[in-house]
Amino acid sequence: MGERVKAMKALCKLGDVEKIVAFANNARMAEIYILAGNYLQTGDWHKTPELMKHIIQFYNKAKAYDHLAVFFDACSTVEIDEYRDYEKACAALKEAIKHSEKS
Repeated sequence: MGERVKAMKALCKLGDVEKIVAFANNARMAEIYILAGNYLQTGDWHKTPELMKHIIQFYNKAKAYDHLAVFFDACSTVEIDEYRDYEKACAALKEAIKHSEKS
């Protein structure tokens, strides 16, 4: 188990998103899912819907609802600060509240 975590950390250092997603899907460990979700958040997830989908998927698989709530909070901040889209920001905050209640 420890070797898988080390392998995921090494993949994150390399920065190959496709390999990170594939490894996380195959590893089926909560800690790996969280590491993958955390790494994918460092990318341009707002402009790449596929990254956003993977982040949400990994946090859900890990049952890391606190991480998911923080992610949706970040989504709402981006919507307000960069795009001035208050409706999307409100929807993201509602998702954040929903997931924070689960945790």
